Amino acid sequence: MQQAESLGLRSKDYQYPPNDSSAAKKAVQQFMLDLKFGKQAPNLRFQGYDFKLPREAYEKRYGELWNTLKIKELANRLINEDNEVRKILHVLQDSSHFSAEKKQLLAKAANEYRWLAAVRANRSLVLVNIPSTQLKAFESHKQVLQMKVVLGKPSRPSKTLSSKIKNLIITPYWSVPRSISVEELVPEIRKNIRYFYASHLEIFDQQNRKVDPEKVPWHRLNANYFPYSMRQRTGKWNTLGILKIQFDNPFKMYLHDTSEKKLFAKEKRFYSHSCIRLEKPLALGSWLLKPNSTAIDTLDAQAAYSDKPQTYLTIQRNIPLVIWYSLVDFDDRGNLRFYPNIYKR
Repeated sequence: MQQAESLGLRSKDYQYPPNDSSAAKKAVQQFMLDLKFGKQAPNLRFQGYDFKLPREAYEKRYGELWNTLKIKELANRLINEDNEVRKILHVLQDSSHFSAEKKQLLAKAANEYRWLAAVRANRSLVLVNIPSTQLKAFESHKQVLQMKVVLGKPSRPSKTLSSKIKNLIITPYWSVPRSISVEELVPEIRKNIRYFYASHLEIFDQQNRKVDPEKVPWHRLNANYFPYSMRQRTGKWNTLGILKIQFDNPFKMYLHDTSEKKLFAKEKRFYSHSCIRLEKPLALGSWLLKPNSTAIDTLDAQAAYSDKPQTYLTIQRNIPLVIWYSLVDFDDRGNLRFYPNIYKR
């Protein structure tokens, strides 16, 4: 406990008066809990999934062992239990040449990765890290998938959250958000109606009746007057590609395929309107649906799938999604890296 700083913790948090066994027991319990679950969980804007971490059971166990040799064995085991935490601590303990800011980032990361290790124990989980633009899928502590993602531009940032992945849609429509319709599509269509047809769009009135685009008063439409809704027809040209993955959240965010595959070749991938575009959507969809993944496994990523009806498939397994914001992450070779603070958080 006196060397807590080297573990990403603070020794002053575990001080107690001499000869006060009750205070000593509480300090040891808290130290052990922080090694197990992290001093502080990551700050998620929306917490829609209850991970039900067994803190009380561990607290009781540590209280029973607090003044025995077994507590030291447990502490050493917890320090070395998770491979990612162990790598972070190794860098932290060899960080004399780092700035104070980087040391703080490492300490913060050590605690957040402890939390991550606890929440993914004995369950499958999908993790998206915004600064590193990466998605990883886990089965307990085993990583089974990793891919690049495209995230929200700084003006329309992706949000941090936890939620349960609910379902996926094969060949989805894209219901164009009103803001995108008014700010981005209408000006282009006003210039040339061919843009409407080339973008495979449809437009509907307030009674959800399809409208002939030639009869729409495009020159009159603006942010204050837009009595329509627009959607993009299904097909591989669709902005959502051929797969959309949904989860509860108040931000209207989802994971999806994309027609702009070229963006995955870029190092900085912040181009979306907050939703998350997947480099390998079919691989993720197949894993989410297993062992009944035939509907995804038989899809052809190169096929047009023009105007196919939407197909909804429920995710039967209980798989949470965590979208977090960690400036410390591991690349595809497992090397620790610091990533730019793209949203200036």
